[in-house]
Amino acid sequence: MTLANDKIRLLLANGTADVIEVPDEKKRPLFHVELNVTTTLNTNSIVKFDTQFIDEGNNFNTGDGIFVAPVSGVYLFSWNVQTYSSKNVETELRVDNIVKGKQLMALGSGAGRLGTTRNVLCTVNKGDHVWIQTTAVYSDNYFYQTNNGVRSSFIGLFIQEI
Repeated sequence: MTLANDKIRLLLANGTADVIEVPDEKKRPLFHVELNVTTTLNTNSIVKFDTQFIDEGNNFNTGDGIFVAPVSGVYLFSWNVQTYSSKNVETELRVDNIVKGKQLMALGSGAGRLGTTRNVLCTVNKGDHVWIQTTAVYSDNYFYQTNNGVRSSFIGLFIQEI
């Protein structure tokens, strides 16, 4: 099957295929941000990813760590957290203050440095605010950044309108 330039074919988990339209370039927001320094955050603190690699549409604010959706639709969000031996970090993705996904790392002594990634596919409305924050569990969430550039990160990608 030949597809027009504005369509893509997806292979679904049940083995079937689906064709979706790709929105105009101006409607395809995406971002990739990282933490540049080792940081310890208290409970219920927004992670302020301070280094921006890409922000199509200029919708992510590194000052407050919040993405504002310019268009309603399905988005894929992914965040990676790095921490170190005997440290804990529990984070969650929030969309307009509603928890959409969580991840936890509680490392024992001698574990070294370790990272974990969580992916969330969810519906977001135009104007919704999206961010990563620590949960109410730990008051010493430790985000470790290595000297060789391994960092905690957050990405968001618009998939399709709904």
